[in-house]
Amino acid sequence: MKCFVWSPFLYASETWTLKKNTEKRIEAMEMWIYRRMQRISWKEKVTNKKVLESFGLQRPELLLTIQRRKMKYYGHLRRHDSIQKRILERKIDGRRGRGRRRQTWLGNIQEKSQMKMCEVCETALDRRRWRSVTAHLGDGMVPS
Repeated sequence: MKCFVWSPFLYASETWTLKKNTEKRIEAMEMWIYRRMQRISWKEKVTNKKVLESFGLQRPELLLTIQRRKMKYYGHLRRHDSIQKRILERKIDGRRGRGRRRQTWLGNIQEKSQMKMCEVCETALDRRRWRSVTAHLGDGMVPS
């Protein structure tokens, strides 16, 4: 599964802006794959927890993998000077369109790191500290 499904699926996933609906759909797809691998029909009353336990997992890991990749990529962008960094820091001229602000890629990073944006920027510059933040992403722990 990781070879034939995850590899193409995760291609360029670092650049995605994840909304709640997208996250639910990713988790649903992962659970669907697990159920198909075990030939569990949707008519059978098997909980997701039992399906994950049969694979030796505690929770779906595809979304967590995407979030970790995003965090690593953000750290890389912060430490290197590139056009992506300039775009990320909004140093490109232009005007914002009308309407409600859309959820942003940086908003995802801030939400998952559970830090203020200024702390995120500062922490990402220190590779060792940023690695500990990304390593503890799914734990609920916030390293200092």
